[in-house]
Amino acid sequence: MAKKKDIGAYLLLILTMVIWGGTWPLGRWLVSSEVGGTTIPPLMIAVIRYFFAIICFLLILKYKEGTLNWHFAKANWKILVIMGFLSVTIYQVGYLFGEIFTAASDASIMVATNAIWVVILSSIFLKTESFKWRKLLGTTMAFIAVIIVAIFSPNEQVSNRILGDTLILIGAFAYATYTVTSRHFLNKTQNDQNSFQPSSLWIITWVSLFGFLITTPIALIISPNFLNPLEYFTIPPRIWVGIAYLAFLSTVGAYTFYLEGVKRLSASRAAIFQTLVPLFGVLFSALFLPELFDIFIYPFSLFLVIVGITLVNLKSSTSNGKNHINNEKD
Repeated sequence: MAKKKDIGAYLLLILTMVIWGGTWPLGRWLVSSEVGGTTIPPLMIAVIRYFFAIICFLLILKYKEGTLNWHFAKANWKILVIMGFLSVTIYQVGYLFGEIFTAASDASIMVATNAIWVVILSSIFLKTESFKWRKLLGTTMAFIAVIIVAIFSPNEQVSNRILGDTLILIGAFAYATYTVTSRHFLNKTQNDQNSFQPSSLWIITWVSLFGFLITTPIALIISPNFLNPLEYFTIPPRIWVGIAYLAFLSTVGAYTFYLEGVKRLSASRAAIFQTLVPLFGVLFSALFLPELFDIFIYPFSLFLVIVGITLVNLKSSTSNGKNHINNEKD
């Protein structure tokens, strides 16, 4: 019975990584007019995506927990605003604008450094984390992979690979900062047994909402024509299809699958599956986009990233999966 439960969890997690891996070629296809055709401003893609995702999250949260507990959100609005700004606004800027300038294959490997940044920041700012030799080795391997991709990527027919890769790294760093901030938030609430203990679902719902509220006015200032509701009827159908994938499959669906996988296994065991995201990202980019696949550069870089992330995620049995917040891979 336990074996069947594990197999089910593995399948859910692999499906999640396939969906998240697909967001990288999809993002490039959505924002690059050279690759996909007529498009809309990148931040408007993020705004529409989160509009639909938040509605789903609120309904799911209400159904599963019976309350939105908005009083707790109101009491902690400052840290939720910070987390929303990092995980939604800054991350989406890095993800969507970065993919205008660089290849999706490069981006999917670059963003995998998120796990490395988490380890470094956690070791500096969280007392519960320590920076051991295997974490140092894993970090070094991942950064070597980034350097290899930045210098030797076969996809040179992009507008500005260095700028694009830098934006992706900024997005990864912002999401890592969000992850560490959320762990601090969880540690704080867990230390107060009389306090409401927020679930991962509660956090992602409210963080997404605050991030949406921050991103929307910025997007509308940049693209004031979208203040006119009729403007949304001019959005190309392919953009709506892409947004639907990002909102319902990548944000809501994959996140739900991931949480179920964590519940059946453990946070630490589930986290290792995230090493599959860049693998699927590179494969799908080569299959569905006009991108080159170097038989040495990408496999070797992916190997370094996967081994590096595996090393930094190795924990002792006493600390396995205590405070885990999932990554949204796009």
